[in-house]
Amino acid sequence: MASPQEIQERIVCEIEEAGDPFNQFEYLLTKASLLDEMPEERKRDDVLVKDCQSQVWLYLHEVEGRPVIEADSDTLMIRGTIQILKEMFDNQPPADVVGCDVDYIQRTDLAYAFDSKRVAGQTAIVARIKDFAQSLVRS
Repeated sequence: MASPQEIQERIVCEIEEAGDPFNQFEYLLTKASLLDEMPEERKRDDVLVKDCQSQVWLYLHEVEGRPVIEADSDTLMIRGTIQILKEMFDNQPPADVVGCDVDYIQRTDLAYAFDSKRVAGQTAIVARIKDFAQSLVRS
């Protein structure tokens, strides 16, 4: 199994191979289409990420000591981001999740599509995932 960092490197390469900023944004929207919709009963206030401009529901649980991510958003762009984070972190060793520096946006032309509020939202999502993974490291 590839590490979160290795998966991120692959994603950066795929994004760059997509070409110009428009095509890179299309890549993100394609990722959005791969994310399973979260069942409505899971879209509760207690799993809503508060610092996001969009509505983001992030349900985290563990299976055999590894984080499992179920998430959804009302925005396609953020759904794509969630799918990328899911690919990177779902079912990974918790210490690998905690130790991974998420920087694929800054390293690609996707940075042009993310205003400061969207970056803050993605940062909040990553922080919740890492906090959860950290709790698994300690258990």
